[in-house]
Amino acid sequence: MIHEKIFILAVDREAKIIVKGNVANNSKQINIDFEFLIKEKHDKYFRSPIGVNHPKYWKLQSLTPEKAQLMQLVYSGVSKKQLDTAIKEFKQFFGPGYVFSNGIKIEERLKTLKGIRLTDINRRLLMSV
Repeated sequence: MIHEKIFILAVDREAKIIVKGNVANNSKQINIDFEFLIKEKHDKYFRSPIGVNHPKYWKLQSLTPEKAQLMQLVYSGVSKKQLDTAIKEFKQFFGPGYVFSNGIKIEERLKTLKGIRLTDINRRLLMSV
């Protein structure tokens, strides 16, 4: 099952969290996988937060898949509250009685994910445009 949730962020950016669940062999165990995409105001389609032209791209290529996924999450601009909302909605589709797990234990590793913050100067500049 796939659940997509789009959040509108503060700096004319949209972030999409894609939560994928795979049931493990007729059991109540569901393995969760995540994908994080962004779309700027001028973009037509969603894209990965760290592309080929991003300064951290080559570092991303050398990381393990788990750490690469965490890096994509941090650079997407999504806050912990938004991530928790997407996970909660995904779990509601299955109902009670299921055990959810993910390989990177994302909820435990990112306790202080803040998302994109605006300073007062940036807020005024955005309003004047």
